Amino acid sequence: MAVKTVFMTNVAAESPLDSSGGTGAKVSNFLTVQTFTNFAAMTGAITAAWHGLRSLTPHAATFWVPYGFSFAWAVVSVVMSLEGLTKNSPNKVGTVLQAIFVAAVNSLVLGGAVVGTSFVTGKSL
Repeated sequence: MAVKTVFMTNVAAESPLDSSGGTGAKVSNFLTVQTFTNFAAMTGAITAAWHGLRSLTPHAATFWVPYGFSFAWAVVSVVMSLEGLTKNSPNKVGTVLQAIFVAAVNSLVLGGAVVGTSFVTGKSL
């Protein structure tokens, strides 16, 4: 199983941001309303990466690093979902812009979760 398929979901072509009953196009879970299940795994992964990077270089101790990782995940999610977002969509540009907006907001929440988790566990700056 490819890693890409683990993070992808089937959506209905007429509703590419809702994975509750799709059978057609594939998009990243990060871009659907069901993204909240994705957050636990990505919060843990980004937290571990940030803490590991901080132990290698003191320059990575800034709060911008987890937000950078979160936005990088958003970009990857949008890029790997472009085909599914635009397949049979009557408004391809609008759908992609909606997905970018959802991904940007999710990135802020995800970055905040990582920073907050670090603060609660005593690993803050």
